[in-house]
Amino acid sequence: MRSILITGASRGIGAATALALAQPNTRLTLAARNRAALEAVAAQATAAGAACVVAPCDVTDPEQVAATVALAAGGGRLDVVVHSVGGALVAPLEAMSLAEWEAHLRAQLTSLFLVAQQAVAHMDRGGLLINIASVAARQAFPGWSAYVAAKHGALGFAAAIREELRPRGIRVCSVLPAATDTAIWDAIPGEWSRANMLQPSDVAATIAAIVALPPYVTVEDVTIGHVAGRL
Repeated sequence: MRSILITGASRGIGAATALALAQPNTRLTLAARNRAALEAVAAQATAAGAACVVAPCDVTDPEQVAATVALAAGGGRLDVVVHSVGGALVAPLEAMSLAEWEAHLRAQLTSLFLVAQQAVAHMDRGGLLINIASVAARQAFPGWSAYVAAKHGALGFAAAIREELRPRGIRVCSVLPAATDTAIWDAIPGEWSRANMLQPSDVAATIAAIVALPPYVTVEDVTIGHVAGRL
């Protein structure tokens, strides 16, 4: 049975990925802070034939991450990890506090370090770690400096550990979606064209295609966008 851990699985891209990967002979461990939302996703994934474990977890807490990864591995091997973190700090440079800056980098970047460090200890050759980054990992947007910094850092971190883990046959992939129609936009000031955004299921379909590849095939970075271009 293939063992898959998905963080941020309670909503958005994480939830859509859980449903895209839900199939017989698959054990999904769904992690996020909201148990009720996780259970709703798990019910749908179970109906599709997957075995599901709900794991409430704050991915910025080292102890919770370690326990969740161990649960996902189930005393054996962890095959796939999809790390998806929502939220964005959008504010002018002079309006951000140090506490906001550090909390955002911890949520977006340190969480990836924590999950990756724990996960690879349970992975063998053919293992796959996918981080959901953003086009902001390669582009810059005014007012989004904390988010851009975190995503640039995540892209560089993933690239570095990819080379470190390559001799072990463990693959690391960064998925860089353009604006995706999730709840993140509800809290961001401004007018945004949802019609010109990707759907979470679009990103999830790409992830599912990567997961389905043979274990010797590595997709290093993939950018997904709407044909309409930038918002």
